[in-house]
Amino acid sequence: MPTRKGAAHWGPLVSQWEASGRSADDFANEHGVTEAALRWWSRELAKRAAPKPSVAVARVVRSGDAPPPRDERGSVAVLVGTARVVVEQGFDAQLLRELVRALEEAR
Repeated sequence: MPTRKGAAHWGPLVSQWEASGRSADDFANEHGVTEAALRWWSRELAKRAAPKPSVAVARVVRSGDAPPPRDERGSVAVLVGTARVVVEQGFDAQLLRELVRALEEAR
């Protein structure tokens, strides 16, 4: 059974391919790998290298509950579906309601 190679193997190979300017098919054939694997690892390594966004989890706060946590600037992140809305101190409450409503309707 063939051994699976991980990021330590594919990272340098993907870097060589990207620097070469050659097609994925030509490069893969020359290096004994499949074009699909080369492309997959290129995307995978890019995802792994991308900075991870810090997301504060939003929750519904009812009257009498403790306020949601704020970051060092005093802002709160509100998640509506896949949208992240950062609410700064001094925000317009009506505008926020309209924005959340529009995002909910878009889902």
